[in-house]
Amino acid sequence: MFRILVILIALLAGQPALSGAWAREKGEWFIAFGGNFWLSDGSELPVHYDPTLYAEFGLTDRITVGLDSHLADAGRIASDFIFFTVPVGDLEAQNRFAVGVGFGLRRTLHTPTNLATADFSYLRTEELLRGSVSWGRGYESGWYAVDASATLAVSENKWRPKADLTWGRHWNDHWTTTVQLQTGQGFTDDYYAKISPSVIYHWNDYFSISVGAVQGLTGDKGAGMKLETWITF
Repeated sequence: MFRILVILIALLAGQPALSGAWAREKGEWFIAFGGNFWLSDGSELPVHYDPTLYAEFGLTDRITVGLDSHLADAGRIASDFIFFTVPVGDLEAQNRFAVGVGFGLRRTLHTPTNLATADFSYLRTEELLRGSVSWGRGYESGWYAVDASATLAVSENKWRPKADLTWGRHWNDHWTTTVQLQTGQGFTDDYYAKISPSVIYHWNDYFSISVGAVQGLTGDKGAGMKLETWITF
């Protein structure tokens, strides 16, 4: 059922909401929060509930700062980043480029094997450093984008890559569709891939709802539905 839904939405699928290669306008906020629900049986990695809070602010015409906070690895990993991105080259070019740096923390909860004797207070915290590069190309009714990053776990001295490929299309003032391929290396050093098509309804210039699906292509190949709220002001 989930695979059929993914295919149907993908067949349906400007400027993206998350800025990526596009700088956020000076003084503008963008906030997105949500997660997955209605998971398929046994869905754990790479698709789980994965709640996320993401925020951007246009500090200047060329500097975007933000917060990226999410749970991963079936709720066992919590990551929080403060980041900034700057465009490279002409802000009005059809092909846009940007680079970014993020500083964060990763908190790991060691899942107990014996609930009766477990010490749930045991939590490991690690410092993270993230570098990113983005490319985006807008066209009359939509955009293409590639957002790549590598995260360094300082205590391990190990880099883990990640890359998202996005295609978006604006149908009118109220409806947008996107298809995103998400790939990367997890904290247990496994490589993952998942596809996530979405339909976005723009209620007005400030409020949007994104509903979609996510299908794992690796791991247990689980699936789920996705719901996000976007606020711009």
